[in-house]
Amino acid sequence: MMKKFLFTLSIVTLFLTFTNAFCQDVTYAFEENNSSETTFNSNNTSNTILENGTYSYKLGSKEVIVSIKNGYYTETYANNEFIKAKIDWLTENQYTLTIVDLNKENLPFKEGTKLTTKITKVKGNQYFYKSDLIDTHKASWTGKFKKITNI
Repeated sequence: MMKKFLFTLSIVTLFLTFTNAFCQDVTYAFEENNSSETTFNSNNTSNTILENGTYSYKLGSKEVIVSIKNGYYTETYANNEFIKAKIDWLTENQYTLTIVDLNKENLPFKEGTKLTTKITKVKGNQYFYKSDLIDTHKASWTGKFKKITNI
């Protein structure tokens, strides 16, 4: 009985940790701002909405740096933790990430895991998105990036 309880508690803790790690507040989507706003419905892949560059997002009180360069997407965390993935664009605003290397604890995926992300809106230098783990559809989250620089 106790083993079953501990197992269930471990699964719930892992799920909550994963959800906390990737769910980001998108309330800014509705705040008034004088910057331009775009919603996408195009299948044109000649130009992609996220250019090579540096982006960031908040994970709790910490900032995570995202680099997109030469077909790779890399998230850098404190303590030299990182996730590196190959980025394959499906449309100008949707891509698939395939994890190729990672050094980050408490994640429910490993090398080879794939997820798909769709940029749903751009507001100034903020890029709002929705991501899903491919083949499971049990894990999805929304969030936003803030563009820092072009590479």
